[in-house]
Amino acid sequence: MFRKLLLVGLLLRAGSLCAQDTMRFRDDEKFKNLVYTNARAEMEQGGMKGFRELWAQAVNVVPSQKVTVKYGRAKARKPMTAVEVAKQLNDQVFVIWKFFRKTDKNIEGIAISATAFPINEEGTMVTNHHVFEMLFKKTPGFYEMDSTLFLSDVNGNAFSIDKVLSYDENADLALFTIKNNHGVKIHPITLGNEAPVGAPVYLLSNPEGFPYYFSAGQVARNAKYEEFGANTERMDITADYAIGSSGGPVVNEFGGLVGVVSSTHSIFSSQRQDLQMVVKQTIPVRSIYSIMTK
Repeated sequence: MFRKLLLVGLLLRAGSLCAQDTMRFRDDEKFKNLVYTNARAEMEQGGMKGFRELWAQAVNVVPSQKVTVKYGRAKARKPMTAVEVAKQLNDQVFVIWKFFRKTDKNIEGIAISATAFPINEEGTMVTNHHVFEMLFKKTPGFYEMDSTLFLSDVNGNAFSIDKVLSYDENADLALFTIKNNHGVKIHPITLGNEAPVGAPVYLLSNPEGFPYYFSAGQVARNAKYEEFGANTERMDITADYAIGSSGGPVVNEFGGLVGVVSSTHSIFSSQRQDLQMVVKQTIPVRSIYSIMTK
């Protein structure tokens, strides 16, 4: 069940795609520079929490504790086209970045770490447990160059993580809030119904080197791994993703959330030389209710 996790800490070039403008060609380097500039300004103004401050709060969060959170349910409406789904997700998906401080061996900079999305306009966000795993360790394991984690939207606005609300390791989910210091409009994703095998699904995430990447597929399998305990349901899908996509939203044709990207499992031939297929495992929407309630 616990396959190859998709957290990535490589320097990537994210895009400068304007909100809801999915016809525009992306300039990855320009967007990354914009995000860095905005994050730097937030730090200088004291609006960005550092790793140790985030850890000091998150390490005391009770695992699998249900918290009261505002969220919306997807309403019945006319199904959207894939183009319409991509356009909507473009506004809703956030990038989780890592900020590296300057050391004797490294320059200051930022790197994409994972993906997240909001479930309300106040900025309550969802990502994977393994994305924040270092914040839950009793002893902090930061590198000298580590500075903090923060988020950006598609327009390059930078947001500090405020606090972790809850998390569940088996479900591979974490719920947290961001500080919206400049009153940027946040476009939440509504929660949909569970998706059966064969149902169409769509995904927008940040695979390594290709941020804001849209893919589509079907639900291939719904599986359960009871030997590992509670909240171990997984929804396998055929939509493509890779490292950096962790925490990405999987939605249906109505734009309602049906799952969250979690991991991949590569299947090789008997000699483990030839790759035969890659199983994409996501967290079904039902697991979100293990850590939150209205």
